Amino acid sequence: MIEFVYGAKGSGKTKKMIDMANAEIEHAKGNILFVNDRDKYRVTVNNQIRFVNSEDFDIKGEEQLYGFISGVIAGNYDVDIVYIDNLLRILNADGPDDIEGLLKRLDFIQKNQNVKFVLSLSCEEDAVPEFVKQYQ
Repeated sequence: MIEFVYGAKGSGKTKKMIDMANAEIEHAKGNILFVNDRDKYRVTVNNQIRFVNSEDFDIKGEEQLYGFISGVIAGNYDVDIVYIDNLLRILNADGPDDIEGLLKRLDFIQKNQNVKFVLSLSCEEDAVPEFVKQYQ
């Protein structure tokens, strides 16, 4: 399953994702990974969740993000849910239309490895591309 949290910049997407991740601790069968590109949110994510600052690993772009996520899942079969906040910034994307390739790859992982993905997308609801809507 791939879910999205979307809204304009500053609309509370990160807080919503952190609240969702923290609430999942009681229900998740495996580990939860929370990827962000800023350390300031580390303290609000429950310490039972593996918080990763993408800048600590110099993750920029689709290839690096996909490789990182694939590597984490390959090395830990207990990953149940992956949250990726600030997706467009991590990808250096110009807008939501630039994520189609990554979504296809994450869809492949989620179907074959039974991993849920929750992604933040900085755009208004009416600007969500059609290919994103198929995952909702």
